Amino acid sequence: MKQVRKAFVSGVLSLVAFGAVLGFALEASAAPRTHDGFYLQLDVGLGYLSSSADIAGASYTYSGVTIPSALLLGGTIGPVVIGGGFFSDYAPSPSFSSGGNSTSIDDLSMYLIGLGLFADIYPDPHGGLHFQPFLGWGGLETSYKGDVSGSDPTGLVLAIGGGYDWWVSNEWSIGVMGRLAYAPLKLNDVSYSTIAPAVLATFTMH
Repeated sequence: MKQVRKAFVSGVLSLVAFGAVLGFALEASAAPRTHDGFYLQLDVGLGYLSSSADIAGASYTYSGVTIPSALLLGGTIGPVVIGGGFFSDYAPSPSFSSGGNSTSIDDLSMYLIGLGLFADIYPDPHGGLHFQPFLGWGGLETSYKGDVSGSDPTGLVLAIGGGYDWWVSNEWSIGVMGRLAYAPLKLNDVSYSTIAPAVLATFTMH
């Protein structure tokens, strides 16, 4: 999982630099209470994660309640925002099940991390309805008693969201969005099918 962490940190730093440059470039063209120009969105909410794998003919599943979050930065082209960002679904206490038996494991936690490109589509640039697809790369990190394993499943991460924003100032809006993430991850030729639905509070500068 070291490569995921390294890519994650590098991606965050690149996003901050990208956002600063893009913000200065697009600030002058932004109209009040209009979805145009520079875009920044911060998300936090409540969700659920489930990751299943078949190993040696047996099925294993990790699942649990998550605390999802995201940071997205971009710029607007017509009615569509294009940019980059990351999201994380943190499961502080997932359960483990196999063969119909389920148990909780103390001191175990999991992260689904995605880093990639997104679009945010506002059919009405003055309205709040929007749809948000995401395509990227990431992984599922498992931590036991604070120790992170050296190898974790990685691969493609997909997500789709839909929600509504309400203006609270000329450039800021607050809203709610439903998001479904899917990640067909792999480790040592074993597939880990991972899904993470979530309901998010969104805080958007646009």
